[in-house]
Amino acid sequence: MTQVTTTKAIPNGQPARASLSPKAQNIYNSLWASVFYSGKVTSKIVMVCSAVRQEGASTTACALALAGSVPSGADRVALVDFNLRAPSLHKYLKLKPGPGVAEILIEGRDPASVAQRVSGGLDLYSAGNEAGRSLEILKSQNVKEFFRMLSEGYDYIIVDAAAVNHHPDAQILASTVPDILLVARAEQTPREAVAQAKKRLEAGAGSVVGMVMNMRTYPIPKFLYKRV
Repeated sequence: MTQVTTTKAIPNGQPARASLSPKAQNIYNSLWASVFYSGKVTSKIVMVCSAVRQEGASTTACALALAGSVPSGADRVALVDFNLRAPSLHKYLKLKPGPGVAEILIEGRDPASVAQRVSGGLDLYSAGNEAGRSLEILKSQNVKEFFRMLSEGYDYIIVDAAAVNHHPDAQILASTVPDILLVARAEQTPREAVAQAKKRLEAGAGSVVGMVMNMRTYPIPKFLYKRV
């Protein structure tokens, strides 16, 4: 699956706007429909993660959020970088690394004060300047309240999280964000690694609602939404 994000300059000193190529937009529109109109998700929040590193989970989360927020104004989408180990969404979107999630949960910052506008329908909540304090952030009593507040202001929320088999972050977060989209790299990620990740997520009260086979060699990517 080719994951493409481009940035378009906006006049008058406004920040760059991110977008998908037409081909990528069509692909992620289909993925969006498969996720949110499948009847498997239990809320408006979906966490995107992978079993191991370098599977493309962060770019999938970013592209999915971009697709879901088009056309601008149809739906309000929040993209949340909870990949505290290796935050990258701000880099893809050419925005600031913080303040963000860390400052909201550790310092009590108002979420609205750190939201970064990507487009008319999409806001980014970056990991923040204190993202290195990952366990402190994840175990904060304010995590549920944070997502409750986002749920009141957005139609959909996409959350990026660290690789499941390398860090406990996604497993901890699963108790608050139980609907999970698991990303695996086709013909590379061992089935055993995916099965282990699924078991860990379920131990944390999560549910794998779908799976994306990334980097497939087929002309038309095929998204498999089946139990591993």
